[in-house]
Amino acid sequence: MSPISVHESPWFLIVFTVIILGGTCILGRCPVPTKHYTTLGCEPSEELNLQGCPRWFNCSTLEHRASDKCYLYGQTYKLHAHVPDKKVKSSCLALCTCQMNARRRVAEFHCAHIDCPEFSSPHRAGCVPQYRASDCCASRQACGVRRTNLPNCTIGSVSYYEGERMQIPNDPCLTCICTQHFNESDLPAQAKCYTNECAFELISPSVLANGAAPVYYGNRCCPWEWRPPKPEDRISRSKKTLLKDSDGITIDTEIEQRCTYGNLTLRVGESLIPEVTSVGIYECFCAIPPMVHCFLTAA
Repeated sequence: MSPISVHESPWFLIVFTVIILGGTCILGRCPVPTKHYTTLGCEPSEELNLQGCPRWFNCSTLEHRASDKCYLYGQTYKLHAHVPDKKVKSSCLALCTCQMNARRRVAEFHCAHIDCPEFSSPHRAGCVPQYRASDCCASRQACGVRRTNLPNCTIGSVSYYEGERMQIPNDPCLTCICTQHFNESDLPAQAKCYTNECAFELISPSVLANGAAPVYYGNRCCPWEWRPPKPEDRISRSKKTLLKDSDGITIDTEIEQRCTYGNLTLRVGESLIPEVTSVGIYECFCAIPPMVHCFLTAA
């Protein structure tokens, strides 16, 4: 393992997995991404809109975060404190320690990165990786006759071998490991299904402290990056945006709460003028206050 500071790559994306205890969460049906809120420990309003989304989140605890402490998954870490490896090993990290960044004058995590064999060597033809719960790396590979004799799982039209990680098309925050008795009709209750938690708090806290907005890309569960407010940002003065879910149903926008982004205050349904870059188009919306969220469409 090689020691690194995860803050040297500001948009470093890490996914951490925890076991689902059963049941279906209302937030799982919400067409607006809320993973940044739940990861930060913001409390959803009891009042929901017609699409099953909280009308707003209470993130007041973020205002009281200290610059000499680190925060991860609702836990506070003092300087020199270590994060238990089991909390971050599925993110392919270990030995995470809260340290003071003298230049930034803020505490941040420094970790060692786990290098799996499958990261550096090409996939062996005729073999499938075999994963165990919450592990970063495959425990082994099944090849030849051994692979042929493995039970199969099917999700939609995609088939997997036992031990493979499976992505759930309608729930990007859910990952399952194929098992012999897998039942697609009862996904959340499966013993080897996990909800993907986003470890973006391992990024420099200055990203959040400066009011950056989460940027979602494609069908990914976690924010792809964070976009800081820019002086040139402007609220679109065209007709108020009608936010819609994937089925084209308009999302209820008649609430009093507002989103703040830099010096701007947006009403629910308002958006920023899209930013066109060499990477793609950034479209930022106020859908569930108090944070703006963005979508990146590749160029």
